[in-house]
Amino acid sequence: MKQGKSPALSRFQTDFHRLLTTLLQRDIEDPMLLGISLTRLDVTDAQGHAIAYVHSIIPVEQQECVKRLNRLSPHLLHQLRKALPKKRLPKLVFRWDDALDQAHSVMDTMDNLRS
Repeated sequence: MKQGKSPALSRFQTDFHRLLTTLLQRDIEDPMLLGISLTRLDVTDAQGHAIAYVHSIIPVEQQECVKRLNRLSPHLLHQLRKALPKKRLPKLVFRWDDALDQAHSVMDTMDNLRS
């Protein structure tokens, strides 16, 4: 049977997500990254990684955005370290969230079937 996350880990993940979202909106000056939003954050307990899934409503080059965000992750972790009372933070890795694109594709297909 799969066990759920501990309350402390869930609380940490919520705080991490909230603060990272704020940093992405407030601190990034790269014009390519201005429309980026954090859609999901998975904090793994064992490996010490935080996988941040991002998406943009504005059409952008997905691989380039992820590459730039991963280059900014040390700066973002430094800012998060100031705000979170933890000795160690998980390594921050960005990935593109394809789930929204897939959902949009399904909705388009359904609309086409109705027509």
